[in-house]
Amino acid sequence: MRAARYFGPHDFRLVEIDRPVPERGEVLLRVRAAGLCHSDLHIIFDELGGYPIPAPLTLGHEICGEAVERGEGVTGIEIGRRYVVFGPVGCGNCRWCRSGRDNLCTESRWIGIARDGGYAEYVTVPAQALVAVPDTVSDAEAAVATDAVLTSYHALLTVGRLQPGEGVAIIGVGGLGLNAVQIASAFGAVVLALDIQERKLELARQHGAAIALDSRQLDPQNPPLDRPITLVADFVGTDQTKLLAQQLVARGGRIVLVGLGSVGGPLLGLRAVADEIAVLGSFWGTRQELATVLDLIARGIIRPRVETHPLDEILTWVERLRAGEVESRVALVP
Repeated sequence: MRAARYFGPHDFRLVEIDRPVPERGEVLLRVRAAGLCHSDLHIIFDELGGYPIPAPLTLGHEICGEAVERGEGVTGIEIGRRYVVFGPVGCGNCRWCRSGRDNLCTESRWIGIARDGGYAEYVTVPAQALVAVPDTVSDAEAAVATDAVLTSYHALLTVGRLQPGEGVAIIGVGGLGLNAVQIASAFGAVVLALDIQERKLELARQHGAAIALDSRQLDPQNPPLDRPITLVADFVGTDQTKLLAQQLVARGGRIVLVGLGSVGGPLLGLRAVADEIAVLGSFWGTRQELATVLDLIARGIIRPRVETHPLDEILTWVERLRAGEVESRVALVP
């Protein structure tokens, strides 16, 4: 079968490999769509500050597929039904999994990052990673829901504790940030969207942002909302955007860091201490939140923008994503 494999830094190729066989507790999926994520670029181009990635490895952690074979001991999974894959699936037994924070499981082998993922015709995954897809949600929407929507939901609602009526700034309105604009607006926030590309800013306006501005033209000391910005979500994560987030947030506010544009960054220590600014990290989301996100999409409350392209074109779309030429999200179809 065809698979897009990582062989080491700057070595990412579409190759032929054997179709996997599900082991005990696993399910074989025929991949129907796999979302292309900026995190994949960080892996391919060695931008994770030395974080160990096994090689060779089939990338792709946003997966929607059809169950075609059950491994020994698997129950409750219907052959022929569509499922999405919860990428950071946990062990089910540790304190994080038992408390519902399975995205933090220390025993997890993240699908598409630590074990083979969905840039292929078939993939095997643990049965407990699967969440059924509602009939009204498309393959491509379902695939990107597993990260591009789930991560934004978790960052704003769970980590950021978004409240109706508060001022929220979203820095970076690409694949995740545009979904964040929709989510924040749907839950009653007044949203300031920031980016440096006018087309993305126009999409943010169309998806609920009260104001959308080029961040280079913004005076962070005087943000243009009619209320304090008490929550800032940074979906870029460069040194510049981390600084901007700290300049924007109001006294007593929260900053949620999501993007991985740099592994370090400035900290305005006096501001954080004197104004009690909470700087919070946010990672992916939980399996239960994924089910919630799929329901929100099924009910039309969130409509992730996603375009589909053949898996054979993945190298082209990796380069286009790296060049900033992708407005929202791309899903590859085998």
